[in-house]
Amino acid sequence: MALITFPDIIKPSALSFGLQGSAQAFQSEFTGSSQYVRLPHARWYGSANWENLTGDDYESLKVFMTQLEGPFNTFAFGDVSKDTPSSGMPATVVVEAKSPANAHTTSLTVGRSSSESTTAISGTQSVFKKGDYFHITSSKGQELKLVTADATLTNTGTSAISFAPALRGAVSTGANLTRHSPRAIMRLASNDQNSWDIAPPILGSFGFSFLESY
Repeated sequence: MALITFPDIIKPSALSFGLQGSAQAFQSEFTGSSQYVRLPHARWYGSANWENLTGDDYESLKVFMTQLEGPFNTFAFGDVSKDTPSSGMPATVVVEAKSPANAHTTSLTVGRSSSESTTAISGTQSVFKKGDYFHITSSKGQELKLVTADATLTNTGTSAISFAPALRGAVSTGANLTRHSPRAIMRLASNDQNSWDIAPPILGSFGFSFLESY
């Protein structure tokens, strides 16, 4: 199994992206009432389609799909419509976890990285808008999160970031949050995804479904 680099091509013509929940229901045989438990197994999933690719974009995506060998190999992918966060904070500002976070939690205390000095934050600045994404490395690997509330940051202060889904693994102090082009680690949803439609004069259309790998 290997992580295959997604090719640098145009964004898909259509994208479906969402979260597969992990709740389980338990129903009482005596009263009929239900209780729901959230398990730490929610995962991102979706599908992407490209229409009428030509040249290098066509060949690069064809090679990439073939290298995946169905769900065997993995790749980094996400909601490419939100590669740039809405907060407007410069991409050069490095944001990191300022305290450890346990698995199953939905918040992090973050701040500007003490090891990064190229860009200062002037006053209080928006670091995340609700609906932005980030990814972070936990003890379970790379995890993609959706920010659920606006948050601000100062040059030396910290902020509590709320997100979903809950962490699968623990996060250590100093772990960086990737705010631009955040990605989850995905697999193809099945073995029969590696195909493309060809129309003269060599226009290739691709589509595949994916599911987060962990």
